[in-house]
Amino acid sequence: MESKNMFKQYKEIFEKELHDNILSYWMKYGVEEDGKGFYPAVDLDNKPVLTANKTCVLNARILWTFAAAAKMYPGKGYEEIAHQAYKVVTEDFSDDELGGFFMELSSDNKVVNDVKHTYAQAFVIYSLCKYYEFNPTEEVMEGIQQFFFFLDEKTKDPENPGYLESFTREWEIFEENRMADNNEPKSMNTHLHVLEAYAAVYKVWKGDLVKQRLTELLEIFIDHIIRESGHLGVFFASDFAETESSKGICSFGHDIEASWLIWEAAEILGDKKIEEAVKPLILKMADAVLRVGVDNDGGLFLESTRFGSHVRTNKHWWLQAENLVGFMNAYQLKGKEKYWDTVKLSWDFIDRCVIDHEGGEWFTKVNRLGVPYLVEPADDPSPYYRNDWKIDPWKCPYHNGRAMMEMVERIDSLSN
Repeated sequence: MESKNMFKQYKEIFEKELHDNILSYWMKYGVEEDGKGFYPAVDLDNKPVLTANKTCVLNARILWTFAAAAKMYPGKGYEEIAHQAYKVVTEDFSDDELGGFFMELSSDNKVVNDVKHTYAQAFVIYSLCKYYEFNPTEEVMEGIQQFFFFLDEKTKDPENPGYLESFTREWEIFEENRMADNNEPKSMNTHLHVLEAYAAVYKVWKGDLVKQRLTELLEIFIDHIIRESGHLGVFFASDFAETESSKGICSFGHDIEASWLIWEAAEILGDKKIEEAVKPLILKMADAVLRVGVDNDGGLFLESTRFGSHVRTNKHWWLQAENLVGFMNAYQLKGKEKYWDTVKLSWDFIDRCVIDHEGGEWFTKVNRLGVPYLVEPADDPSPYYRNDWKIDPWKCPYHNGRAMMEMVERIDSLSN
């Protein structure tokens, strides 16, 4: 076991990164000049890109991150950002007429994409729950409860397990705009973030239906999404049979992120049978990622395709953040030094290669050798986000900010 002094040193490192690089960057460059909202994108020179659209996902993630930071570190100015982000999400993005939240607004807050993705709606309720933890008012709780019942009614598949992917503004099923590579009816990614969101709901409100839905989601992961290998299935038919095109894909970042989010959800649910069923699966998932996804330098590869014969060796920022938390979680569950060694190696890679020590925040993507991509290569585009922007509709403070807070809290729990 590591000494308490060693853990203390790492806690100080993670807190410094959180305050002095991640959150300070977003407060300096992410907040609009008039203070009323957040820029949709910022380039590598830290200049706002006003031609980009504002997204529900980015703003919900800003709300989650600063609400978490305000609760954990009062008096550092994070409170104002959290309150403002709450206003932006619940006023600018809210569809007051038909319910739910719009996907995209223009830089001057006009609706430009009124699709209702379950993924994006889940991030809103997830962020509202964290905001409630920081600011536990009756108004916020009422919003959470009302939106939970609404969301569950609109998005849950009435005929099969799980949740449908995408809807029109009027909440009609939108089959051409799913968050799946081949437009499959269901995705692991959406269900992972609904699980994350419903666990957050149950943490602040022990509603009977929330408990039932959270239980069902954990059972979906146990029975359908986690493969025998320990990797996650990625895309599914309506009945949760994994589609043929999905079977050869391993998404290492989602594997390791899910390993700790599933355990967190099981702990929040408090069902001992589910915890007993989940624990060995969590460790199997971490071991599967360690075996084939973690490079010798501690960086996490994006994914493998063609049943593992083709590894995409670029290392995206969010994967590295989840790598830290996932292996810290495995270390807490099992106490094996190989997991803590992976945490240290992963952090060393992040510190050397992923953090932009000159410009601030983290680079979006580096290659296998740790060299940042500063332009968008035509032959290897990033999914969703851009390498030539430091903030963009998908590049948020949630993965790395959350990872730093998770690491601090987990080190604290080991020290107690």
